[in-house]
Amino acid sequence: MAAARFAAAMKLHLLPTITLLPAPHDTADDEQIIEDWSRGLDWVKWLLGSVRARVEVLLVEDVSEWNEVAENLLREAVGPALKSAWQSAHANDLAGLMAAAAKLSSQLPPDAKQRSLQAGAVLLKSTKHARYQGVLGRLREAVEQSRCDGHIAIVWAAVGHLFQLSLTNVIAEYLRLEWDMVARDSHVQVPYAGKFSIAGLTSRIMHEAAGEPALRVVDA
Repeated sequence: MAAARFAAAMKLHLLPTITLLPAPHDTADDEQIIEDWSRGLDWVKWLLGSVRARVEVLLVEDVSEWNEVAENLLREAVGPALKSAWQSAHANDLAGLMAAAAKLSSQLPPDAKQRSLQAGAVLLKSTKHARYQGVLGRLREAVEQSRCDGHIAIVWAAVGHLFQLSLTNVIAEYLRLEWDMVARDSHVQVPYAGKFSIAGLTSRIMHEAAGEPALRVVDA
């Protein structure tokens, strides 16, 4: 009986994860919808708390470089890596995670690559004792055996899937992590609107990503 209950729970865990959002009112667009929705997900920050505490910066080194890095590395390299890794984790596909990590390694400058790997190592360590890790555990083993680069984006996608977060949530929280870390010693406020805001970048990455969307706006 216990085995049957466990099997049923695992089947539920493997069901597709989507994010259902209410249709916009008046002239609200996707960016506003995502921003309003993400404000209610502050609990997710604790998953990345160890990275915030132990790593100085990730890809964005200075807040003045946010727009440039967001337009290039974050949107063109990290965004697709997050999507590919999240889909691979959802499919229990370690080879897919390793391929996403290898591609990201080829796209990042040396210094950025090193910081990404450092942050990934911190997140792997902080989640080492989580239960029922599945593909995350196999990813950790591959990284420990030097068979895979443990980039923060790849590890976070696997961690996010373990905690049943949608792809939209995984992307938005990664971008929020980048912003929080680069701006924490300044008085600059997080951009809440425009294509370089957290919501704006998330929306662009989701719209540019090929395949089945993880964000669906529906009538209430």
